[in-house]
Amino acid sequence: MIQDKLRFGDEIMNIYELLNKIVVNRRHSLSVNLFTEEAREELDENEKHIFDLLRNISSLGTKIYNKGIEFHPMFVMSDGSRTFSIDDISEDDYLVLQNLELDKIPLSLRALIADLLWTKKKKFDAAKIAADAYWQLFKLWYKDEDNIGTLDMIRRAVCISAQTKQTTLYNEIQEWFKEFIDTRAASTEGFFALRVMELFFEQKYFDVSVILKVLDDLIEKNNDNIAKVEQAYELKEECLFKLQRKEEATQNNILLADYYIKFAEKIFQKDIQGALRAVNFFQKGIILYRNNGEPEKAETTHKRLVEIQREIPKIMVPFSIELDIKGVVDNLKVNMEGLSFEECVIRLTQMFVFEKQEDIKKRVIEEFKDNPISHLFGKSLINAQGQTVLVLPPLDIHDPEKNPKLMELHMYQNALEKQKVTGDIWMKNALLIIRDKFVMNKSMVEFLVKDNPIIPDGRERIFQSGLYMFLNGDYYEALHILAPQVENLFRNIAREVGGLTVTLENDGSSMEKVLSSIFSLPELLDCYDNDILFTFRGLLNEQSGANIRNEIAHGIISGYACSTGVCLYFGVAVIKLLSLTSSSCYQILKKSEKLKHFEMPDKDALKVVK
Repeated sequence: MIQDKLRFGDEIMNIYELLNKIVVNRRHSLSVNLFTEEAREELDENEKHIFDLLRNISSLGTKIYNKGIEFHPMFVMSDGSRTFSIDDISEDDYLVLQNLELDKIPLSLRALIADLLWTKKKKFDAAKIAADAYWQLFKLWYKDEDNIGTLDMIRRAVCISAQTKQTTLYNEIQEWFKEFIDTRAASTEGFFALRVMELFFEQKYFDVSVILKVLDDLIEKNNDNIAKVEQAYELKEECLFKLQRKEEATQNNILLADYYIKFAEKIFQKDIQGALRAVNFFQKGIILYRNNGEPEKAETTHKRLVEIQREIPKIMVPFSIELDIKGVVDNLKVNMEGLSFEECVIRLTQMFVFEKQEDIKKRVIEEFKDNPISHLFGKSLINAQGQTVLVLPPLDIHDPEKNPKLMELHMYQNALEKQKVTGDIWMKNALLIIRDKFVMNKSMVEFLVKDNPIIPDGRERIFQSGLYMFLNGDYYEALHILAPQVENLFRNIAREVGGLTVTLENDGSSMEKVLSSIFSLPELLDCYDNDILFTFRGLLNEQSGANIRNEIAHGIISGYACSTGVCLYFGVAVIKLLSLTSSSCYQILKKSEKLKHFEMPDKDALKVVK
């Protein structure tokens, strides 16, 4: 029993004796779990409050930087509850800590308490004790073959001794560092050597020239460890700039760019992860060439990057799922049975619902909470040419709604995934059924555009042509008409309600605002359904959405892409949009008894086969 071990015969221990029994100076040994109730009972009543305070302090988490330390609760729950925080320490508690005989307390706890008193209360005597305790812990724990957990100790020893001008201690640590640099730094495993070199690089009067040779050795000996080589080159650049050797710093950056390109070529063909990493290193190399006086190398490398990006879609392994959609098709046929062409088109719009932004946000948050690990990392969104169009950072794990703009990007991405599925399964088959039932001509879609107030003056015929092509299955041509016309439609609405849709340059010239600015105009947002605006902004203009308008404007969208998923969803969204303000649609819907009845699909209409 712990109680048996802690007693000195029948005597009660004092706080210092107890602490030295339960706390040992091993790495990672300081823990709140050491402060048990059994141990507490070994103390006199008047020292138990000290025990309780030290137990709480030992539960604190710390984040240590080269220039400081942060104390934080070890755990913060999603509901806002937390473990002990530095904010819970009262002024009376600080007085208790100041009155402790710190030299009698085990090193690891001594360092923590003294650092608290220095950091929060600026007690100079505590700073001297803290710096010395951290240095003693470093010497006790550090081994060349095992330096885990020691970096923070030397960081605090250096930081505090430099801040408080403890010259003797600082010089002792610096002598250790110089000996380490001369004898062991280049051969040390991991990143410890780099972190310690960065620590001393930041010291005001340190001669950084002594670490240049070691950095060269690290680069030479770790050719296959790109993270280590990259950091060595970057630290070397900072050292050279600090020494005002700018030409050498420029040459250093060019060598790093060369290294990136060679490494990228080596890993490109391995697998999709290797290919994506290669693209990242090519991009880094190109930027370095551009910024360091090598424009020709930058252009040549950029051409090679484009070649590699074209290969990426061929390497990617698609994630496939086999679905049985017979129930979907049967339901569509039942709902279109006996309908006229106009009624079928309106039935199509009945199947389409503009999603509410709040519903999309709720889905994003629910998926985030259900699968937090899969949402810890960002996404790279890649187009059909293999180019990264957007790097989408992850949401904040504690507060997904912390960054509204980032949440909006995730909402566009989430909506896009649903739009693809809806387009491929429901819209595609509904359109096929309509084409099977009717032989179409352009005049048949006039009811959607005639006297429709939402369509800008003079644009009825072009809309009619685009809608006819879409319903007739000429999707590629249809989208090239409909996307720019829908853009102009929203520009026109914005102008009609008083929104400013053009810019004014300093030279007096004007041009149309970009589409994202149009969708953000307060006048448009105040007068028009925001869920519809959100849908079309994602479909037309957002890189985390479908971005159809920009793909068409640059001529890069393929015929195949226009006949699948989100493009079909977009075409039906346009029909739905026009139907909302079409008097003909309203009259047909009002008079048709068949359209008043809709058969909902069975729960198992869509089945996953494998």
